Amino acid sequence: MFRAVLSDAKLWRSIVESLSTLVDQANFVVSPLVLKMRAMDPIRVAMVDFELSKDAFEEYQCSSDLKMGINLEEMGKIMRRAGFGDSLELLHDEKSNKLLVRFRGKSIRTFSLSLLDLGSEELPTPRVEFNVTAKLTTEAIGEAIKDAGVVSDQVKVIVKPDMLMMHASGDTGDALVEFRKGSEALLDLEVKEESNAIYALNYLNDMMRAASISETTIMQFSTNMPLRIDFNISGSGRITYFLAPRREPE
Repeated sequence: MFRAVLSDAKLWRSIVESLSTLVDQANFVVSPLVLKMRAMDPIRVAMVDFELSKDAFEEYQCSSDLKMGINLEEMGKIMRRAGFGDSLELLHDEKSNKLLVRFRGKSIRTFSLSLLDLGSEELPTPRVEFNVTAKLTTEAIGEAIKDAGVVSDQVKVIVKPDMLMMHASGDTGDALVEFRKGSEALLDLEVKEESNAIYALNYLNDMMRAASISETTIMQFSTNMPLRIDFNISGSGRITYFLAPRREPE
């Protein structure tokens, strides 16, 4: 049996929107302690890793581990029907093998979502040693990505001991954003080794859909290695993205 209640349905709506930017469907694994999901985008350039602790829910019941294949696009359509102030109940209907999505507000509205058989592939967490860990305000990093997008479809992240820079270059010009240690935007910076890497802006823009769930963002990377971006969910969960680097133009 699985049943969970969130006092604010919009939190789950934001989570679903954040996950569906990379994947159309995925297995959600429910256990007595946590609800989680890990999946790669279709061309396996990026990964999303999501966890939400039972503590995030007003009510949470799970008698044994359960795997639910969910079409995130269809879930998103349902979640867009959430009204202001609605609470959300998720309930696994064992007889029909469907997930019931119930909104409680001015009325009680129930949707059912057919579950999918998506196989049992389990993706490992990427094993990467990070030489840079930076904590920034989510608003600042989002604006920097938009700035880079004005001139290019990719951005180079450069870190020195006292500064993180994002540089984009295209046929029409360049854009450079600097975050210096001690500024309001760069909240913390740990540097084991000066590093730089290039990442695709279309993926970074998609990942910033998670901005609504966290006021701060943690970025980790090393030279020409995958980027890790973490958004914390009210201390009870997280959405983590991994993005493979692009090669430096020769």
